[in-house]
Amino acid sequence: MRKQPSMRGVALAFSVSLVLLGAAVRVAAEEPSRWEFEVVPYGWIFANFGTLDVKGRSATVDDTVLDNLKVATSGNAFAAAGYFSARYDRWSVFVDAFGGYAEESASQKIPTNFCTLCVAGKVKLKPVFVDFALGYRLGQWSLAGRRHPMSLGVYAGTRYMLFYSKLSASAKVVSQIGRSATVSTTFEWADPMIGVRWEVPVLDRVSAEFRGDIGGFGASSPLIWGLVGGVKYWLPWRPFSVQPWLGAGYRLVDFDRDFGAGNSISMQFRGPYSSLGLLF
Repeated sequence: MRKQPSMRGVALAFSVSLVLLGAAVRVAAEEPSRWEFEVVPYGWIFANFGTLDVKGRSATVDDTVLDNLKVATSGNAFAAAGYFSARYDRWSVFVDAFGGYAEESASQKIPTNFCTLCVAGKVKLKPVFVDFALGYRLGQWSLAGRRHPMSLGVYAGTRYMLFYSKLSASAKVVSQIGRSATVSTTFEWADPMIGVRWEVPVLDRVSAEFRGDIGGFGASSPLIWGLVGGVKYWLPWRPFSVQPWLGAGYRLVDFDRDFGAGNSISMQFRGPYSSLGLLF
């Protein structure tokens, strides 16, 4: 006759099972997730320098950061930017997008022996830069006294650029009708790029980061390049398991593109940025 297990044995087995289950739950909870996401809205105050040819008419752009700040505070410019990344183990993807609008005008009165000539010009620019890239982390190293590790990685992707421009010019004699001309066009293209990035914790809550790339290679442009460098300050709290940080640094984007038929653009955008990051 088969012997039935005693109540004491059942209780012991049940207790052991609960202990093992609790240990397994604790191990699973302590094991970090391989997924990591980062959302970073940021503001970029840039200077822009270069030349712009639209249907055979040329304009030289030479605006400093202070110039563009004055344009923005007068209501003639605005911009929006954001960065998003998703990482699984060593692999990651990211999107870095920026879009803006700026309008600048100038006029001058030129006295002559016969009359006073009024010459005026206006430039409207709408730049858009979007980086799409796939990244791979080459290595990650923990440093003594630092909660965040040092990391080194590479990435490859595409920089999409859209550039709307409108050039207006007029000349007239004071109090009389003169002549004016306006030309506009939209440039749109994409270039491949490759890059390297790293992050180093210089203090327990302060990290330095860098991202630099080069591209074009004759696919659309002969050469494009860009860099982003700055510092992060990791805030001392984690609301809802989200690690926030504040950042500041410098960004540069340089490109040169000839579209033919009197249309070309050679421009560099560079200036400081500030950001708020959310890592989860």
